[in-house]
Amino acid sequence: MNAMASILDLVTNFDDFAGQGRGGDLADRWWREFVKPHAEIFTAVESWVDPKVAPDRLPGLVARRTELRAAAERARFAIQEAERLLTEQLGLDHPIHAVVMVGLGQANGWVSSVQGEPTLFIGVEQMPKPPFDIVLALHELVHLVHMLRSTHDWPADRVDADLFREGLAVHATARLLPEVSPSGHLWFSTDAQAWIDRCKGMAARLRSRALQELDRTDVSGQWFSGAIDRPGELPGRCGYWLGWQLLDQILGPEPIETALGWSLPEAAARLRTALSQG
Repeated sequence: MNAMASILDLVTNFDDFAGQGRGGDLADRWWREFVKPHAEIFTAVESWVDPKVAPDRLPGLVARRTELRAAAERARFAIQEAERLLTEQLGLDHPIHAVVMVGLGQANGWVSSVQGEPTLFIGVEQMPKPPFDIVLALHELVHLVHMLRSTHDWPADRVDADLFREGLAVHATARLLPEVSPSGHLWFSTDAQAWIDRCKGMAARLRSRALQELDRTDVSGQWFSGAIDRPGELPGRCGYWLGWQLLDQILGPEPIETALGWSLPEAAARLRTALSQG
């Protein structure tokens, strides 16, 4: 039995709001006309859509309404294509819930629970260009399926949990979309090769440090956020690159589904072994 994606498109609602122009208190109108009617959604996305930045971000987003409508069409197609790819690989048998929306420029895609149901979100204002829009949707869909299978109770900011789930998502997109460059799987763009080379050059140090920090909950942001050109001991978002290397090492050619059901202790043990082996 194949899953079927149910996609809620909130870009149309934003377009109606934006069509009234940029006059008056945009942030107040946005809250009354857009956020409050979809309170459940915005409660679920508060970590990725921060209302405090609305006054600064909304004028630019309103001005992009035509572009955002077109981006919404691409987002819907990307989700459907990601579902097709993953269904062929895994035989999905659970309904896929997704929301296409205009955020506030803080994230391009994420998974959060709405009424207890893991839901894929695409922020169209940050959506990458083709073919990386499909890579993004597939990356997030892997997270959604992983959450359904085993990670619903995993901590949000523990290094081993993040290395495993982000590494698995990148491993999966690379296997299912092999024609896309490593830059595309890691940054949803074509211009990350210098960053990749930097990570490769630091591989031994990254592995050693990750081994020491696997169970920490206070440093995950250093591994999974930051600009591509961030200086220092940890390149920005280097946890995605290291996680990918580790999942390639752990899974090899084994089916992706093998890793989806592992508990956090099982996943952490495999990460520790892979890191120790170098």
